[in-house]
Amino acid sequence: ETLANLESFVRSAESGSFSAAARRLALTPAAVSRNVALLERNIGIRLFHRSTRKLTLTEAGERFLQLISEIEPISAT
Repeated sequence: ETLANLESFVRSAESGSFSAAARRLALTPAAVSRNVALLERNIGIRLFHRSTRKLTLTEAGERFLQLISEIEPISAT
């Protein structure tokens, strides 16, 4: 669940839209929005400014995106 929430956040941040992220993730926009809301609740930080036409990262959201982007996957070697 947490990985899906993080992926929904990253894809939404990249695209600037829950709908575009949903298409990329093969989910509904409501599912992506719910995943991001759960992530925000779990970490206690608002990550996006939401409006009917625009989705933008908050300052905390920008820092969080940068932080998780710096985490390198563990290789299976």
